[in-house]
Amino acid sequence: MQLSFRTPKLTTKTWVSLAVFMAMDLVLRRFSFGTSFVKIGPAFIATILMAYYLGPWIAAVGAMLCDQINVLIFSPGVNFLGFTLTAIVAAIIYGLFFSQKPVRLWRVALAVLAVTILCNVLMNTLWLQMMGTPWQGIIVVRLIKDAIVYPIQVAVSYAVLKGVARIKPTL
Repeated sequence: MQLSFRTPKLTTKTWVSLAVFMAMDLVLRRFSFGTSFVKIGPAFIATILMAYYLGPWIAAVGAMLCDQINVLIFSPGVNFLGFTLTAIVAAIIYGLFFSQKPVRLWRVALAVLAVTILCNVLMNTLWLQMMGTPWQGIIVVRLIKDAIVYPIQVAVSYAVLKGVARIKPTL
């Protein structure tokens, strides 16, 4: 499997597309639910679309900005940059798997698995531990949540990417 490190030219069209995907991300984050250490929501769709259309590096910048804007506008808590790093890493992973590649189920499953294990289970649990939540108390709940959400994320991601693959040349 060849990973793509290319990024599109920084044109007005690219910046506008990034802004649209960032707005989509901020709106989709409002539909998340759960506790502070187990959240479920559709915001991953915007990150996947950002990575698919704009590549890993521009998607990483967009994910970073979205996370910071979300914290500044909507979060009553403190800004912890570890979660911003998690958003950046997830966008890069999605970009490496999806940017300028045909949509295949195995590629979607691997990308979502990589993000689930590296970002959701390892990184986010580490950040929660650093913020004072004992990892032993939350790891089982987080693993169960990720095991349940994984096939749903794969199915939704695959359906969305297959749907937009037909209109990609027009963006």
